[in-house]
Amino acid sequence: MTVIEQLQETLGALTLTAVEGRLESLLEQAAKKEPSYGDFLLEVLTTEVDARRQRYLKTRLQLAHLPYVKTFEQFDFGFQPSIDERQVRELRTLRFIHEASNVILLGPPDPETFCTSSLRR
Repeated sequence: MTVIEQLQETLGALTLTAVEGRLESLLEQAAKKEPSYGDFLLEVLTTEVDARRQRYLKTRLQLAHLPYVKTFEQFDFGFQPSIDERQVRELRTLRFIHEASNVILLGPPDPETFCTSSLRR
């Protein structure tokens, strides 16, 4: 049994499926860049963490039974000129949480149209 096969078997036993799937490309990348051991290990673990986070979000979205998923990147601000794009992008930073401010979203349930208002405590 080769080292690669042993690694894949061990990764499978540890259920590190994302790393197992990308093992060869990660090793090739490491051979080219020659990172430190710590940097390589960080890359390997980050690969698994990112994949798990994506699976977690995908599962939660499926369980929510939302009619559709729309991201901020897909939102057409030109469709609804009354929406202040700068204000929405500011809200995305979640700074209002650190400032202990309240945010109220008012408007019809149509996801294409809403307005925002920020209130101070």
